[in-house]
Amino acid sequence: MTADSQGNDLSAVGVPITGVAAFAPVAAENVIDKAALGASPLVLPTAAKRLGLYKVDGGPAPSRETGDAIEFFQKGYTLAGDGTRAVVINLAEQNPNVQKLTEGSEPDENGVIEVSSSLPDNRFILYVVTRYRGGIEKRQIGVAAVTAVEPDQQTRGEVEGQAVTFTWQEDPLFNNAPYWQWGPALPGSPVVATGATAGTPGSFSPTGATVPADLTTLQGMGALGQTTAWTTGQHVVLGDASQAHWDGDSWATGAAA
Repeated sequence: MTADSQGNDLSAVGVPITGVAAFAPVAAENVIDKAALGASPLVLPTAAKRLGLYKVDGGPAPSRETGDAIEFFQKGYTLAGDGTRAVVINLAEQNPNVQKLTEGSEPDENGVIEVSSSLPDNRFILYVVTRYRGGIEKRQIGVAAVTAVEPDQQTRGEVEGQAVTFTWQEDPLFNNAPYWQWGPALPGSPVVATGATAGTPGSFSPTGATVPADLTTLQGMGALGQTTAWTTGQHVVLGDASQAHWDGDSWATGAAA
């Protein structure tokens, strides 16, 4: 739909229907490339551990806090204080992944955890995906830490959850941003190639990237990370089935000679 005569657009209203949260070790191989964040389906790294079901009223609740502004001698001038972003999710499952995240340990050979009074001192890559009615999705990824865990009171016949606060951490893996966000948008937009690897044939990255249609399209994408000429026989196959290689200055037709 598009906006009506009053400027209102029902299709732009976010009505959450489901979602997923997962975490993985802080490592470059667990970062989903920006060009792949909008892929359909979204593929999480092998190391990612899912956190399972949320309570019906416990979906992601983002927060944003800003520190005190810095004031100057001259009135009317201020600098914004340092900010903190977090998201609270009320996790319903008491599965091993949730237990490891919130307790920081796993059961011993007797199935017993020696519970600590403190929160686990851990950092991890957090993935939070929310799907809205109409197929729209919002995807967030960044380094986070557990900064609060508030278990529900046990009530007979009701789901016992625990509200876990994940505070986003600025990290070089994400260009020192608290997190990256894709959407809200409809997944499945073409994944644009951001790199190329020489081979016989070579390949484009990230995984799932759309192969350039022809040589002209490839040339318009720049060097794609190439710095040296490809060696004899190395090439990539383009969308029109032709071959191309990097000659040290630009993309040229055919395999390297």
